[in-house]
Amino acid sequence: MSAGAEPLPSGFDPERFFALARTVGHGRALGLSYRSHGADWVELALAWDPKLVSMVDSGTMATGAIVSLVDTCSGTAVWQAMGGFRHIVTLDLRLDYLRAAKKGETVIARCECYKVTRRIAFVRGVAHGGDPARPIAHSAATFVIRED
Repeated sequence: MSAGAEPLPSGFDPERFFALARTVGHGRALGLSYRSHGADWVELALAWDPKLVSMVDSGTMATGAIVSLVDTCSGTAVWQAMGGFRHIVTLDLRLDYLRAAKKGETVIARCECYKVTRRIAFVRGVAHGGDPARPIAHSAATFVIRED
């Protein structure tokens, strides 16, 4: 940590964070919800909703909503791995789509922060509809850890 930087708050709690995040802004608009977490990973869910549909005939969920879910889950995994909240910025986020999210399907993202350096955090993840063996997308992300 550089001179002048504040120490990390201890005990980041993703479940408590999402209880609050669900009530405002982006989290409320999408309906993101907390599912589970471990030392360096977080699992969030995005329930199917007609307002998130991109193809009305099939009921397929919009890919933008899934990107938002994975980006949020990835960033939260970074905070979890660091043990506290710090300002971070998504530097790169890649999603490899393997199939569409079908009508009525809740999309679950599980993201793991597998490496944190002084300034960069690395995250990998998967989005699925309840069966991790049948993924919707795989993800890879990097985040800049800001000093302010």
